[in-house]
Amino acid sequence: MKCYWIHRRVLTAGLCLLAAAGMLYVVNHPAIVGASATTRQLPVYCVARDQKVAALTFDAAWGDVR
Repeated sequence: MKCYWIHRRVLTAGLCLLAAAGMLYVVNHPAIVGASATTRQLPVYCVARDQKVAALTFDAAWGDVR
């Protein structure tokens, strides 16, 4: 029976590469890209709340209409 030891540095590098490959797969998957490209999200203008709260937003890239 042979026992193989993996150094922590090699294991960490392998897990990071595996995580990066998984993220690239999810981001570039055609079904996910197609689904997100077909739906257009509209801005939220108001939300009903029981408490008094304030929100400040900056729409810097809303469009090119002046």
